[in-house]
Amino acid sequence: MSRADRFDRSDFDVADAPENGRADAPAAEAVTAAAELTVLADVTPRWMWPINPAHILSLEDSVLANRPEKNRPHDGLDIYAPPGTRIYAASSGTVVQVKDGRQSKKAKTRAAGLFVDVLTDPDPVGRQYIQRYLHLATVRDINKQRLALGSPIGELAPPHTSGLAKRSHLHFEVRAVRKEGGYGPPLDPLRFLPPRNVS
Repeated sequence: MSRADRFDRSDFDVADAPENGRADAPAAEAVTAAAELTVLADVTPRWMWPINPAHILSLEDSVLANRPEKNRPHDGLDIYAPPGTRIYAASSGTVVQVKDGRQSKKAKTRAAGLFVDVLTDPDPVGRQYIQRYLHLATVRDINKQRLALGSPIGELAPPHTSGLAKRSHLHFEVRAVRKEGGYGPPLDPLRFLPPRNVS
């Protein structure tokens, strides 16, 4: 079974995407994903860390084939920091949605907590990405607003208050935006961020 077959996008659809995900076949998605990763192989960092590096306690669970304890992929990078730490826009872009899943009837949306999706500005070759910032305590009044690089987004939530995490962390997720609409598989955020030696 491919990673695409196991991933459920329905709780995190980008605005204007079909409610049940895209209609193209998983095999076509796998080929497109491989092409996207090949193109990204030579990308130099052009974003900033969404948390001030001085406040980062550790980095864990970047994009994996499987999370052993959950038997499903992890779709982003977990950046651990103290509760209340300020979250910043990692690049310029436009806020697609601010969603508060803390009281949702859907378990997956509840697990995301309060989160923000940002559509990045096009890169030099016209590619755009969706950045996801999950497990926030507060979000500024930014819905549908344009953000400059480094604009404040909100603050990090304490454990168990915005998602199910035992330790405060930002789940930072990156997805390519497809030409035909919708979004592709998760990409490793570390490909876009400056190097940082954090264990």
